[in-house]
Amino acid sequence: MHASVQALGHFPLHSRSKREQLEPPSIPSAQRRQHSLSKQTNFSRCSCVAEAPAQTPVKPPDRSTQHCAQKKLAAYAKNLAAKGKTQEALQKLHKGLQQWPKNGYMALLAANLEAKQGRIDNARKMYAVAAAHALSTIAVQAWAGFEVKHRGYAKADDLFAEALVSEQARGATDRQVSVLKAWGDAKVLQGSLQEAGTLYEQALGIQPDSLDIIVANARAKEKSGKLQQARQWYRRAIVVDRNYAPAYQGIAYLESNQGNYRAAQQLFQQGTDNCPPHAPLFNAWASMEANRSNIPRARALYELALEADPHHLQSLLGLGSLEARAGDVDRGLKLLQDGLRLQPGNKQIRHSIAQWQRQHGQKEDAKAQLQHVLSKDPCNGHAWHTLGQMAEETGDLQQAAQCYTDGTQGTDSGALLCYEGLANVEAFWGHEARARAVFQEGHSKCGGSSRFYRGWAQFEKKHAELARASDLFAMAAAEAPTDARTWLNWALLERRRDHYGPARRCFARALDLSPRNPYIYQTWATMEAKQGNTKKARGLYAQGCVICPRTPSLIMEWALFETKKGDDSQARRLFQQGANIDPPHPPLLTAWAQFEACQGQQQEAIRIQAIADACDTSVVYRRL
Repeated sequence: MHASVQALGHFPLHSRSKREQLEPPSIPSAQRRQHSLSKQTNFSRCSCVAEAPAQTPVKPPDRSTQHCAQKKLAAYAKNLAAKGKTQEALQKLHKGLQQWPKNGYMALLAANLEAKQGRIDNARKMYAVAAAHALSTIAVQAWAGFEVKHRGYAKADDLFAEALVSEQARGATDRQVSVLKAWGDAKVLQGSLQEAGTLYEQALGIQPDSLDIIVANARAKEKSGKLQQARQWYRRAIVVDRNYAPAYQGIAYLESNQGNYRAAQQLFQQGTDNCPPHAPLFNAWASMEANRSNIPRARALYELALEADPHHLQSLLGLGSLEARAGDVDRGLKLLQDGLRLQPGNKQIRHSIAQWQRQHGQKEDAKAQLQHVLSKDPCNGHAWHTLGQMAEETGDLQQAAQCYTDGTQGTDSGALLCYEGLANVEAFWGHEARARAVFQEGHSKCGGSSRFYRGWAQFEKKHAELARASDLFAMAAAEAPTDARTWLNWALLERRRDHYGPARRCFARALDLSPRNPYIYQTWATMEAKQGNTKKARGLYAQGCVICPRTPSLIMEWALFETKKGDDSQARRLFQQGANIDPPHPPLLTAWAQFEACQGQQQEAIRIQAIADACDTSVVYRRL
């Protein structure tokens, strides 16, 4: 165990022999780097000057001149990268490193750009140069973050521990906290949430009132499904500083995700009352209202966000999407284009514009936007994924497969989407083994996400590999323990396998996470009804209809359940309740008509069926 993390107790970084645990190999390197760090402290200054050739009487170059030249070159390269000229920026940096090979700042810039281009080995070499010659542990932390992204978890742990040793030797408590926070964030990305909490709490042992770490710990608790603990940590941040907007935003989001909209609204209101105008807080509230189709209120909140910060990108994108959804297509596009003018090199905005154009039938314009993104970032998985989807929409599956294949070469989260898209195309072609191999490759290269594992599980379920599907749903739940969709789909799988105990546990978890989802009550109740658990089924139907009173499919299932149990008066009352919901639900009306016919009420049955027949027949209804 690294000396720097002995205070963490039993916190394994990765498996080692007993001798290695006593004499960790990374400590000497940390000490050597600390010796370098002890001489210089300002990372922004160059690390050295070029040495004059031996036996040359020429006067050494002036240090200030050399410093200015290096600083100017690095700034120029950074500006090129910001304009999307990544390759030109790299050429400048590598040329500079030939002249000043120990400039850690240039090496770090080059490493970040190489990583962005997907050149993993080149990036790793540059990170090593940066870490060896940088004037602070920032380069070491950046390298560690790179290793986490590429699943080099053991190496990342060594690097974070090395950075912590250096900062402990210097006695720099602020920097120790920074390293622990970064290490904890990396553990969250790995899905090692308990270890993340341990690191966050060690940092809080040094700085108990560090608000960003308190909120980070709350988010880790929330992600691990420990919702009550998460609430406590968010509230602790508010106690420390009642004007800290991210704490209100975090706990309001938590309540919103649990379906507690009234509580979420109250928390958002408290945050906006107590805090200075904060665009992310207004934006978060607006997003919740938009998801609930409260268009006027969402619009007003987005506008407040833009008053607080006219350049807030997420609010511009959110308001643009809202206006397009509300039918004001021109204003929606103008807002997106305003965002692009503010940040012309922003790939996310271009991708959003392309998505908008795609949705509104402007296919060629959308392709042009995506090609522009790819001209600046050839490995952008999100752009390739959207191009693949567009090809699928036209029926060109060969082109779609090629786009998805090109997208798998990237390193961003879009690469995983491309693996999923390619696997789905292979499955559509009937290539079961090849589709499974694509899923496996995506998992091996990119790790996974809740969506990816859930999609893979559905594939295995379709091909009757039910045990494997169950394992994949478990992996999806581990990635996102608070995603109710995973738990519901897992419950339906276990119900199909006749594993009713696990199914009940999954249904219960889904309901705990999404108590206002009527389909959870409906699918769980139908399972209990088939198992003869009348009391449990009736209780679920009743609870669901109280919480979701305008869900005709749920009411219909309860009515059919009561007809089987012989309670005709209750069944008729439920059919009437469901029929009063607008718009009409044809399956419910047809079921009611059949019920009345069985009761000998032929005229009533004909009347109800006529109403059902007059409904829109383009909508396909399916019982769960």
